[in-house]
Amino acid sequence: MIRPSSPAEGGVARRPQDCNSGCDGSTTGGALPGRGMITLCVPTYNRPAFIERLLRYYAATSSRHWIFIGDSSDPNDAKRTQRAVASWGGRLQVRYEACAGLSSCAALEHVSRLIMTPYCAFLGDDDFLCTNGIEQCLEFLERHPSYGAAHGKGLLFQTETGAAYGPIGMVRPYPQVVLNADSAAGRLRDVLTARVGGLLYSVHRTHTWRAMFAGIGRLSGTTNTNIFKDELIAVCLSAIRNTVQELDCLYLIRHTHEAIYKYPTIYDWVTDPMWFPSFQAFRDRLVTELMEQDRLHEPDAQAVFKDVFWSFLAHVLMNGWQRSRQPARVKPVSRLQVLAKRVPGLQRGWQKVLAIRQRWQDELSLPALLHPSSPYHDDFMPIYEAVTHAPADALVAVASERHLVSSKGALDAGAVLREPHG
Repeated sequence: MIRPSSPAEGGVARRPQDCNSGCDGSTTGGALPGRGMITLCVPTYNRPAFIERLLRYYAATSSRHWIFIGDSSDPNDAKRTQRAVASWGGRLQVRYEACAGLSSCAALEHVSRLIMTPYCAFLGDDDFLCTNGIEQCLEFLERHPSYGAAHGKGLLFQTETGAAYGPIGMVRPYPQVVLNADSAAGRLRDVLTARVGGLLYSVHRTHTWRAMFAGIGRLSGTTNTNIFKDELIAVCLSAIRNTVQELDCLYLIRHTHEAIYKYPTIYDWVTDPMWFPSFQAFRDRLVTELMEQDRLHEPDAQAVFKDVFWSFLAHVLMNGWQRSRQPARVKPVSRLQVLAKRVPGLQRGWQKVLAIRQRWQDELSLPALLHPSSPYHDDFMPIYEAVTHAPADALVAVASERHLVSSKGALDAGAVLREPHG
């Protein structure tokens, strides 16, 4: 059951470097005052091993930016997350916000109100934003004030264990949207037809970010599982307000696993009793934004919204229906693969051949990234080390979290735009 998404009672936001405890039971590391240009906003629920892994990576890469953790966890896991924050507080600028009872989007709205840096980005507790990639995005936005957001190249990976730590198996590109249309209506159309996700992971200017999330936790007529609230409102507002550029650097590394948050199927989404009031809140918010950004009269803004959303809804409904009827794809096995399994030593040779082929054919494959000649190698290796080398005190947690599925949910930040979860 999803808990109510009522907002936390915050009070006046204070500069993180000025306090060692924040509202709602927050704590901060506070050891490196005034050095960060960006705040990474990390909602989490019952996944302390992922938080520890995340902080270990940023400490290893000497990150100098703020990390705000909005923790909706149950008491035992909240204590483990607090210990992880405390253990890295001397090397990182990290702030812990107790958000018990809040959904992921409400927790994200809460921590967003506390940001005092000029830039910010969403970060899933099980994902990484590459430290060097963040720096390049900040430099780009500083030099190009006409752009509202930026990101680099994205990857999706799995561990063979299905948990926070373990050998990395699958790695593939994770496309992200680029928005260069001159009008807000054009960018809205582009983001809803691009069929890719990840926009919330982009580095945003904070004043726009706050507007994207303002009031989401309090919206009447919305529920945490209806996609409008958890994803579409913030994503579409970002597109309406921002041009978005992609840089040639490694940036987003997403971990897909059994415990990842999944939205309902498209059928269950549109047949939910709360769908229409949720849609109304979504429509009204976007129409207002279109009127302000493109200086449209309300009937014209309504017409733009209808045209764009109708096309989007038709696509996800049909695609979801088709995907639900597709049999599971079985990868064909070649004769050479069969022979490799039978002849000792041949399988290792076959794997080496495949690795060489992958390295030359796909610059974002695991063999390519692991090779020193890759332009992304130096930035990928600290993430590879963080995932594949579990600290001794994390080994027990690996087994217990392997099959954890969160009913609370962390923002997938692109799931319904990327594919319709049929």
